Amino acid sequence: MEQNQNYQENSLFDLSIDETAKNHLRSMATWSMVIVISAVVGYVLAILKALQTKPQVVHSEGFGATIAMGGSLGGAIFGIVIGLLINYFLFQFANLTKRGVNGMSQSDLNAGFYNLKIYFVIISVLLIIILVIALLVVLVFGLSAR
Repeated sequence: MEQNQNYQENSLFDLSIDETAKNHLRSMATWSMVIVISAVVGYVLAILKALQTKPQVVHSEGFGATIAMGGSLGGAIFGIVIGLLINYFLFQFANLTKRGVNGMSQSDLNAGFYNLKIYFVIISVLLIIILVIALLVVLVFGLSAR
């Protein structure tokens, strides 16, 4: 009887989770939280940098054209919003997974892994978009070089 009760305590959605697996899940959640915190610190620094930099004006001789170079606040905010959206799901994964492992809660662990799935889907879609844009740039410049 005691062995059956011990099995139920260490069982999560009909899987037996030993201490090693629990420690690995806790470690994943901890590193995910480290990534989220460092990303948020990076976003704060990006906002500060965007607010402090002044666009440099480059004058080209003989053409009468001026070009403003430098980071824009709008671009920084756009990147930060995308980054916060992505890291929100990683944050949810870290919190729910840690809560699910510590409390042996199947629903919390499932929700944590669902958020990790959404995180990887967003990363994959963004990576595909970036690769397609890079391919188009290579094709355009490759065809125009002929």
